[in-house]
Amino acid sequence: MPNNKTRANMTPREKREAEKKQIAREIENARKKAYQLKKDVADVKKKLSSDPGPTGTVVEEERVMSMIAPLKEVAEENVAFRPNSGPQTDFLAAPETDVLYGGAAGGGKSYAMIVDPLRYAHLKEHRALILRKSMPELRELIDKSRELYPQAFPGAKYKETDKIWSFPSGAKVEFGFLEKDSDVYRYQGQAFSWIGFDEITHLATEFPWNYLASRLRTTSDEIIPYMRATANPGGVGHTWVKER
Repeated sequence: MPNNKTRANMTPREKREAEKKQIAREIENARKKAYQLKKDVADVKKKLSSDPGPTGTVVEEERVMSMIAPLKEVAEENVAFRPNSGPQTDFLAAPETDVLYGGAAGGGKSYAMIVDPLRYAHLKEHRALILRKSMPELRELIDKSRELYPQAFPGAKYKETDKIWSFPSGAKVEFGFLEKDSDVYRYQGQAFSWIGFDEITHLATEFPWNYLASRLRTTSDEIIPYMRATANPGGVGHTWVKER
């Protein structure tokens, strides 16, 4: 195959192979940056311990900041996501168990919905479930997760048949849809430490919320279970969501 073959001219198999190679390169670059950052931190600690300052006991703030600055630059380069100031930040920082992020389209609600479950993706016991009304609507969220999750957690893998992301820690984020109330029984007997409903006013009744709230639990002392939702004004479920 010619080296200059464009993506548009590739077969599906060639595209998958190209994507795998690209992901492998990104993972390797992330590992190199992480290694360099760890090395730089060790160098700073060594400098501070061997040369604390002119008095031998006091390290001047200016000297400390001059050593930390390069590390900060490296860290900034590796930020996969930074929330918008205002509602998006408030939503992601909210400590309450049940939180709804409302507002018109374009406010970053859906992106916040796929970011929030990553708070515990470094813990193997974490199980998250992200839900929408229909499969076509769910596809948009999955596509966004494909952009973010491998950057935030190099080595994260997505299984298309099960709609599940598996992270290096063992944590999992699952995507599902609820076309009718009875679809919640797919999750009977399961437990989740984080459950999110994107565009919850598309659901006619609050039965799915109440049922899945009974699935919200974890065995880990490090994880706080959360229920999250986003919504636009209006929709078939507007009344029950507003009352709740």
